[in-house]
Amino acid sequence: MQVNVIYNANVYINGNNLLGQAQEIKLPDVEISQDEYKGLGLVGTIKLPSGVEALEGEITWNSFYEDAFKMAYHPFKAVQIMVRADIQKHDAQGLAAEVPLVTILTGNFSKNPLGSYKPKERAEFASTFQAHEVRQLIDGKEVLYFNAFKNEYRVNGTDALANFRRVVGA
Repeated sequence: MQVNVIYNANVYINGNNLLGQAQEIKLPDVEISQDEYKGLGLVGTIKLPSGVEALEGEITWNSFYEDAFKMAYHPFKAVQIMVRADIQKHDAQGLAAEVPLVTILTGNFSKNPLGSYKPKERAEFASTFQAHEVRQLIDGKEVLYFNAFKNEYRVNGTDALANFRRVVGA
């Protein structure tokens, strides 16, 4: 038996290392739209996949970091956000291996804080971003790729939308 755990990660924006500056990052959920289908002769209702919902995430900053916010404030310039995490794999003998989990997103910041201030409490800053591309790699192997502009969706290297693009002529 093996148990995997992740205790920490680091955030990069456009290749800039933000070590210790982000308090938390909430990566988007990859949510598949479902269309309800009912038909004569069926006793049940079926939900069929119909697309991918918009990808929204959030970074909560420890403080105000001018370099990070300069990139985030521009609404018409896409940024690349990379999160590098350490997957620790434990077995009965202890720590068996450590492998990287890398998530790379391309998108735009859509909500940027000017700050929330309280006496004797650290100021909080949370930025929201919308991603149109995501790639996730475990130990260098791609497990997920989605690009909304290109209609590409790959799982473990298999292109789930290849036939769709062929049929619609894309």
